[in-house]
Amino acid sequence: MIWFNRKPTSVLGIDISTAAVKLLELSKEGSRYKVESYAVAPLPQDAVVDKNIIHIEVIAEALKRAVKQSDTKLKNACVAVAGSSVMSKIITMPASLTDDDMAEQILVEADQYVPYSLDEVN
Repeated sequence: MIWFNRKPTSVLGIDISTAAVKLLELSKEGSRYKVESYAVAPLPQDAVVDKNIIHIEVIAEALKRAVKQSDTKLKNACVAVAGSSVMSKIITMPASLTDDDMAEQILVEADQYVPYSLDEVN
């Protein structure tokens, strides 16, 4: 009875906007998606300004409220980052590199293209 061991595929999405923290838990049943839970926690006007989080503690509290309200049991989430805050660059590397060598090469390349201190970016 293999179907007793099958876990449903679920994902938790979080959206932080200027007005609220929104949370949506989706599961997949066959080819269809099902909303398992959702929540919206409003934010004060000055918590997020021009897509920048100003009051991180306020955002954290709103996120805690949304998680509690939704009653989700998931521990991992997907969070989108605004396009204006994203930099992308394709780096070609030999397949023979080890993971450590790849990480080092990425840091070297990033240092050339990222206009900020690498300690300040993710």
